[in-house]
Parts: sequence; C-alpha cells; structure tokens
Amino acid sequence: MRTWMRLQYFLFFFTWTTFVSYWGLIFADRGFDSTEIGLSITVSLVTRSVAVVTLFPLANRHLPLGAIARVLPWLCLLVATALVPDAGFTGLMVLSALLGILYPTEMQVLETAGSLGAQRGAFEYGPARMWGSFGFIVGSAVDGAIATVLGTGALLWVFIGGLLVLALAALRPMGDEVVAAQRAGSFGSWGPLLTRPVIVCALGAAVVLQSSHAAYYAFGTLHLDRLGAAPWAIAAMLVLAPLGEMAVFRLLGGAAAGRSIAVLLAGGVVGCVLRWTLWALVPSWPVLLASQLMHGLTFGLIQLAVVQTLRRHVSPELVGPAQGLYAALGTGGGTAVMTAVAGHYFDLSPALTFLLMAACAGLAAPLVWGLARAESRGGPLQVPPRPLA
Repeated sequence: MRTWMRLQYFLFFFTWTTFVSYWGLIFADRGFDSTEIGLSITVSLVTRSVAVVTLFPLANRHLPLGAIARVLPWLCLLVATALVPDAGFTGLMVLSALLGILYPTEMQVLETAGSLGAQRGAFEYGPARMWGSFGFIVGSAVDGAIATVLGTGALLWVFIGGLLVLALAALRPMGDEVVAAQRAGSFGSWGPLLTRPVIVCALGAAVVLQSSHAAYYAFGTLHLDRLGAAPWAIAAMLVLAPLGEMAVFRLLGGAAAGRSIAVLLAGGVVGCVLRWTLWALVPSWPVLLASQLMHGLTFGLIQLAVVQTLRRHVSPELVGPAQGLYAALGTGGGTAVMTAVAGHYFDLSPALTFLLMAACAGLAAPLVWGLARAESRGGPLQVPPRPLA
C-alpha cells in the first residue's frame, strides 16, 4: 500500500499545482477579470464543501473506498476536458461547480486512505505524503516551463494530461484489502465528531488556518505577476512552498505521533500570522519568494496535526466522514468565504486582503488553547496496529 499511496500522492499533487496556483492565470488569459475568477473559484469551493461532507461519505457507505479511488479520476478527466472550449462566464461557473464536486474529493479519497493506512500501521503518513509535495514541485517546474514557452493557456492541457495518468494509475490494486474495502459509517454515527472536545477543537483550528490560505491560493501567482515577477520566479515560488512541506514531513512525519496536537497547531497559527502579514506589508516579490518556505509551517504542520487527530481519536469507519467534514469546512466552505472576501478586496488593496488572512489565522488561537486543555484531560482511542508493510 505504501507504494500505491506514494504514486497516487505524486500524480494527484502534480495536477493540483495547476488547479491551485495557475487556475486564475489560465482564465485571466481568456479575458476574465479577478471578480469573475474569484466567483468561479468560490462556486467550486462551495460545491466542494457539499460534496466532501455529504456526497463522498454517502458514496462510501454504498461503495468501498477502493472502488471510488478507481472511478473518480476518470470523472474528473471528463469534466476537465469539457473546459477546453471557451463557453463564456456561465459555462465556466457550471463546469467549476462540477469540478468542485469531483476533483477535490479525489484528495479526500487519498487522505482517507492515507489516514486509515497510517492508523493500521501500514506506513508512516509523513514520508508517504512527502511524495505529494514532490509531485507538486515537479508539476510547478513543468507548469513554469510550459507557461514560459507556450503561455498560461496551455496549462489546462497539462492538467488534463496529469489527470489521465492519475486515472490509469488508479486502476492498480490499492495494496491493502482492509483499507480498500472500508466503508463509511452512517450519518447517525457521526456524534463523536461533533461532541468530543479534542476533535472539535483540533479540526476547528485546522479549518480556520486552512481558510486563511484563500487569498494565497486564489491570487498568489497573480499578485507576484503584478509585482513584476517573471514566469520562472512564479514557478520557483511554487517549488519553494512544497520544499518547506517536504522538510516538515521528513523531519516531523514520524515524530509527530509523539507530539501534542495542540503544539503542532500552535506552530501553524504562528506561521500563518507571520506569513500573511509579510505578504501584506512587503510588496517585494524576491522577499515573498523566500517566504514560501514557511508553507511547511502554515500547511505541513496543520496536515500532520489533522492526521494525528484522526489516528488517535477517530474510529476507522468515521475517518472518511471526518476527512470530509474537515475539507468541507476548511478547504471548502471556510476557504470559499475567505476567497469571496479576497476577490472583493484584492483589486482595491492586496495589502488589506492579506492582513485579513492574518487576522483569520489569529482566530484559531483560542481553539488551540481549548485543544491543549482537552488533550490534558482525555486519552486517545486505542486502535490495534499491525506491523509495517
């Protein structure tokens, strides 16, 4: 299973580079303004939040995780191909909604499989997830080279080609029959996700911190472009961020099992506030380029904290719904709200936009404090491990 996860992480995040970093530039190249682009991304985030918190768990109740992992990439490929003709703003909104339902759900399928595999002791999450960061780096290099030679409009074809390879690779067996056969629990069994203080505080803090990335994901490359950064510098920016992730996953991936979840998230709060304040107050693309290494703190630590929360405190049949709930509120609904805010203010004042992101991140501090208190009172769920494979 470790090999399957590494390959899937690599291929998915190769395509994710285009989706989160160049999507705005692709459609700006077609003549859409930042408000229209922000609206299309917001629609995608809203439909994502619905899909990952309801449709994915519902599908996983009736279909095993392995079956969903084989079929979903082909559906993503179909919708992405439909974006090739220019269907205008209405078409962009409709296809963004469909892609929001399907494509980000693929990440939740992989993260659910990764969390279950780590919970069973099949592999350590951090070193496996590091291959996703490596895929993002390779995707950034490929996107930067193609954008320089052919223009940003050609990157849609890179996205489509990556999805095709991902879909073909997903046909291979997952490598762990128990994880592949896992089905989600019923909606009525979700009580612990909404009542246990450790889970509520940990996932709540992670949601707020993830939401603070909205302006960066939607307009980060556009901001550097307007500051005069060359295409190679934008590609380098996208490479440095996952390098920061890889360092965190490599250095703390195995050690995270022995760390307090609150400590991991506290590092994320500090990192987010400092990073977005820097983006607000220093309009210099070389400085912002160097600050990309902080992505290890603002994303890597949060991801490790979420996986440790699921591993220690969530039973296997609720790992998928928990992942869906986290994605729906964090990279879905919460990010959708903050993307709408960013889309409204970005053309008026990029500095104000990123200061709002820093303020958003600061709101996670009380939840981290509550998490530290909850951790000190309650013990983890006991899940029988199995030997590393």
